[in-house]
Amino acid sequence: MKARNRPKVRTGPYARLSFTQIEVFLKVAETRSFLSAATQLGVTQPSVSQTIATLEEIYPGNLFDRRRGGPVALTPIGEALFPLAKAILHTADQTFLRTAAVSLSQSGRLSIGFHPGIASGPLRQGLKSFGLECPDVELDFVEGMPGDLHAKLCDHKLDLIFVAFMPDLANPAFHQGTIWSERLVAVLPAGHPLADRPSLRWADIARLPIILRTAGGDMSGYRAILSRIGGNTPRCTQYEVSRSMLMQLVLLDYGIAISFASEIVELPGITLVPIIDERATVPVQGIWHADDANPVRHRFVKHVRNAAREYAANE
Repeated sequence: MKARNRPKVRTGPYARLSFTQIEVFLKVAETRSFLSAATQLGVTQPSVSQTIATLEEIYPGNLFDRRRGGPVALTPIGEALFPLAKAILHTADQTFLRTAAVSLSQSGRLSIGFHPGIASGPLRQGLKSFGLECPDVELDFVEGMPGDLHAKLCDHKLDLIFVAFMPDLANPAFHQGTIWSERLVAVLPAGHPLADRPSLRWADIARLPIILRTAGGDMSGYRAILSRIGGNTPRCTQYEVSRSMLMQLVLLDYGIAISFASEIVELPGITLVPIIDERATVPVQGIWHADDANPVRHRFVKHVRNAAREYAANE
């Protein structure tokens, strides 16, 4: 059958294909029949013919050679369109599957900031269970002091932070709530006169030199200890060192350290003594943007909350 001559139509934003047109074109190419394509798509043959005619108005010529009583065949123009049409439909399908996975918290990305020393408790267990349930979610981690983490959250460099010693932000732009509580312990060298005590009170600690870890001049740890000791001014020295180095300074008798109970791994020469006074526990808070509807963030927080309940029950 002689190909029909069609004028070249100006392409542009009004000549874009729809997914329905692509699907019809591919089905006709696959079945080599307008009738079979219509049957498989659940539409009428005239509807299929009209869709192909519309496509042939967009492209400069026929997409199919029609043979009376025989199967249709792709023209060179149709053959050029065929692989591109398949790629477009495949991309559309993958986009749907990916967004569906994100909506079910099965994939996506989450950036998490956390206060030094809290990664060994409920946060670690929450990470483990979340990773088993959602292995395709990409997680980024930043460890830092509360002020630095909050600044990154404000700049949208982090999606979620877990911090201790953070005052109430009183900011409706953020959700801020306690996820779990950490008990404070005194970290002493094994030969210290108070190392054999079953517990300590803030009055005992106030008489001792205290060493604290800081970063970038952050004073949150110092202010927290000062508020708990009460009217006494503690002898505190702050160092910009790692937690492991802080333990070495304790061993060298530079002073005692105050730490979270879940943070410290037993080390030779180190003794942990629980503090039993009032305010001997510290709330660990989760903070994120109040308008954050990220389902991945929601599911991750749920895992950490579940781990926190188990942690509290086993204390």
